[in-house]
Amino acid sequence: MHRGHSLLRRGLITAAPVAALSAAACSMRVGAEPLFQQAKPTLDAIRAAGELKVGMTLQFKPEMFRDEATNQPMGYDVDLVQQMADDLQVKLTINDLPFDGLIPGLQANQFDLISVGLVNRPQRALSMWFSDPYVPYRQVLVVPSNSTASQPSDLNQPGKRITGLTGSTAADLAHRLFPNADIVELEQQAALLEVSSGRADGIITEEYLAKPFVKQNPNAVKILNPDQPFSLEYGCYAVRKGDIDWLLWQNNWVAYWKAKGLLDAKYAQWITPSLG
Repeated sequence: MHRGHSLLRRGLITAAPVAALSAAACSMRVGAEPLFQQAKPTLDAIRAAGELKVGMTLQFKPEMFRDEATNQPMGYDVDLVQQMADDLQVKLTINDLPFDGLIPGLQANQFDLISVGLVNRPQRALSMWFSDPYVPYRQVLVVPSNSTASQPSDLNQPGKRITGLTGSTAADLAHRLFPNADIVELEQQAALLEVSSGRADGIITEEYLAKPFVKQNPNAVKILNPDQPFSLEYGCYAVRKGDIDWLLWQNNWVAYWKAKGLLDAKYAQWITPSLG
């Protein structure tokens, strides 16, 4: 306060702008209420509502899927967000959407968190914030069992058709590795079936998805690069930009349960069996 008065006395700032700001502030009120109300921070809103709403795509067994008998959500991610809801002492609601609907849904406030193992990329970070990573991935190339390709680069030519999950890092990788081929982005199951049916020459997908798919369809598909996956990536939770308290809580939650061994235990329970 003393410093502000001395600046006024020296003429470095004047009272006129202060008066103008006061007038502007008054003009932004309707009656006694501010015209623009600041939204309640997400973490506070979750606890006040007693509900954690999570966006998922339940098509990625064993990370997240629906049980065939009960139709209930199950898997690695489901167990983790249930623990998250328990720690917040709220109920869990899972919004099951197509993968390409998750980011728009988050931005439209349909849910509080995306839990689908999104990989942090600069382009994505323009529209949302990412937590510390909670799940690792390795990408491989699945091809028809009768494919004559001996290495992935053999498919980088006109007339070859490569599929990948719409909007995923796997699809981005396909565009980079196979610039001369035709890259088709589809929903995950459709992208896999294009290869097993012979309508596509390959798909880039996560190893934990590829191995069970090959095991179920041993006469139709194979992994072309089982010993040399393309990349190791890490999936993160995603929150709306500006939700700093919620993001910090997420990072604290990941660090706490990683140190306690929960993430490793759940990975061993759900993912490791699918990797053989």
